[in-house]
Amino acid sequence: MRRIFVAVLLFAGLIASTAHSWSSLNPPPNVRITNIPQLNNEEQVWLCPTDSNIVIANWRDFRLGYRQVGIGRSTDAGATWVDSLIPVGMQFYEDSAWQSDPTLSVDRFGNFYMCVLDFVNSSNSASSITFYNSFDKGVSWNGPFGFATGLPNVFEDKQFITLDRTSGAYDGSLYCSWTRFDNPDRIMLIRSTDSGQTFSDTVLIGPTQTSTGCGASIIDAGQFSIPVVNKNGNVHVFWQGFDLDSGFTCTGSYAIKHSRSTNGGVAFTQLDTLLRVSGYMSSNGGANTYSQPVADADITSGPYVGNLYVTFANRGAEDVSGRSDIDFMRSTDDGLTWSNRITINDDGNPNSNAFHPWLIVNEEGVIVTVFYDERLDFPSFTDFNLWAAYSFDGGQTFTTNHRISSASSPLAANRVSPQTLPYEVNPDGTISPLRVSPISVANPAAGLIGEYIGVTAYYDKMVAVWTDTRHGNQEAYSARWYLPLLEPRLLSPDSGSIQAPSPNLTWATTWKESDDRYLVQISADSTFTSGVTFGTVFDNTFPSSVTAEGKHFWRVMSLKISNSDTSAWSPTWSFIVDGTPPTASTLLSPVSGYLSQSPLPTFDWSNAIDASPLTYALELSSNSGFVGGDTRTYYTGSASILALPDPLLLDSTYYWRARAIDVVGNNSVSGSWTIKYEPYFCGDVNNSGGTPNVVDITYFVQWLFVGGPTPPIMAAANVNGISPVNIVDLVYLVQYLFASGPPLNCQ
Repeated sequence: MRRIFVAVLLFAGLIASTAHSWSSLNPPPNVRITNIPQLNNEEQVWLCPTDSNIVIANWRDFRLGYRQVGIGRSTDAGATWVDSLIPVGMQFYEDSAWQSDPTLSVDRFGNFYMCVLDFVNSSNSASSITFYNSFDKGVSWNGPFGFATGLPNVFEDKQFITLDRTSGAYDGSLYCSWTRFDNPDRIMLIRSTDSGQTFSDTVLIGPTQTSTGCGASIIDAGQFSIPVVNKNGNVHVFWQGFDLDSGFTCTGSYAIKHSRSTNGGVAFTQLDTLLRVSGYMSSNGGANTYSQPVADADITSGPYVGNLYVTFANRGAEDVSGRSDIDFMRSTDDGLTWSNRITINDDGNPNSNAFHPWLIVNEEGVIVTVFYDERLDFPSFTDFNLWAAYSFDGGQTFTTNHRISSASSPLAANRVSPQTLPYEVNPDGTISPLRVSPISVANPAAGLIGEYIGVTAYYDKMVAVWTDTRHGNQEAYSARWYLPLLEPRLLSPDSGSIQAPSPNLTWATTWKESDDRYLVQISADSTFTSGVTFGTVFDNTFPSSVTAEGKHFWRVMSLKISNSDTSAWSPTWSFIVDGTPPTASTLLSPVSGYLSQSPLPTFDWSNAIDASPLTYALELSSNSGFVGGDTRTYYTGSASILALPDPLLLDSTYYWRARAIDVVGNNSVSGSWTIKYEPYFCGDVNNSGGTPNVVDITYFVQWLFVGGPTPPIMAAANVNGISPVNIVDLVYLVQYLFASGPPLNCQ
């Protein structure tokens, strides 16, 4: 907490909160890069760091058939584009002219690098990882510089690239990781120190796996690898792989795998698993989705320099309806350890999928993410939109989601591959394919919507590219915008939850931490027209100091210190203050002073009464103050009964009581009773240590009628199980011993 000021006032003219959890900010203008009757998908994009008006994008393009790579160039930061194809004469295999899987990057001097997969669709399946470079900001391209192994029956796939921009020992090095398919697959890496013209030998970073439980079978290493260079020049590679269980089984789960090189990609000495994930999935509309990790590193001079970030689509244990979220993890120690995952998408709908994320860190350490999400297509949740979210605190929190696409994309049309279908000109001059019914008869080759998208940022300026189907065809779309000040994303306490007095209110950081502050309002009035507690804080936590019991409403507004810009109010959340403890339980059994024949007796008490669910604790101690000595606490959940799991000590008197605890920690305690573990034989009235006999009857008669000594263990004389002990017990014992009476029943 940096500073805090609190006042109480009436606040007029309030802005109404949104009815949903995402931002009310309008999408930025959308620009259609391509306008052809054939498919376009799998986009990447980079702003030029030496001239941020220059933007280069590429994508998988089908205008000449299956398949090519398109290139888009903008000189006005993405407002307009000129698109073209990599010429057939510049492709590695000119006779086949098939290219796919375009990726893109840029160095700190503004030189662009493009990598594509060239391949021959034949029984030999020849493939090459091909590079191009441009030293004039994308006006012209040099290449192809191919890396073709010539290995038989080998197919290279999903070759993502990155550059070292750290100014360190490996500055300018170009790294490429990919999957080598030759059954089983492996994760490979090459590096270039001469602008992608020549390459090192391949480095194996994701080896194949096996275990004794798998017999002779070998488990594939994985797919969808992406390389990242951290501030110190270390190379990190992330991919979706398979994590085996113990060596005696052949089971496991898909997982985010990670490997690290500390010598410029020459060797990788760290191999680990970040998290088990859902792996291969599909959206409601039938698009293939994956837990492909997308990663970046903070190489700035800011407070989070050195942090590593990874995001991926995933169905976690909480996604009981089978939806996928955009999950996120971070490392603050160069990939040695990782945070717990958090969720970036804020729709909260159990039926809406989020998928295909991309991520970048800008020059000030702000994390920018984009992803697809189906939340607006109620109730079928098949159409998708592009959304963005930002983190200003090193990935600890993410903002309210910001819609980027201005129209929804229907997924039903995406299953058609329309490169051979007739098309029509729309009234606005755009081109759409004629619909085919049923769509299952259409050629699905390279249909769906591809497997990745892209976003780039230079300080506050950003550009995203994605596959958009608002006109029925898959087109490469883009949007440019500046980093927005969004209404805060409230985090805790959960809306409607019951809280102890003075709960802390938290929300996601919404702007740069040196330039942000927040207005907080709390009121028992949901319209905030009376009794408003008003606070200004320079952090994303507010100690509410609300002690009045009942329901309270709260909301937050973001402000920039530098220019006094303000966001809209966040949605309104509520919490219920409860400072009243529940009623105390009443002890039921064993009765106070009970002598237990078992070292593990069962304790029972009555249910307490409270407005919220209760949990209970049995407290047991060898002293009446319930401190020191043999003092124990057993939590029983909602059960008001406990069979003692740990034995009582022989001949020791214990005090016991029950504590009732509500959901916010208010608690009440019962009175205390005693119990002692002292084994005895039922009917052994004189406590001789044996089974009852005529001596015990004599002892009983003398005690009852002639003032003899009291039975040492009264419970042993209570042979009929009914208190108090009297002549009826004597008769009961005589009948048991001499007249085949009912069995003894000491209680």
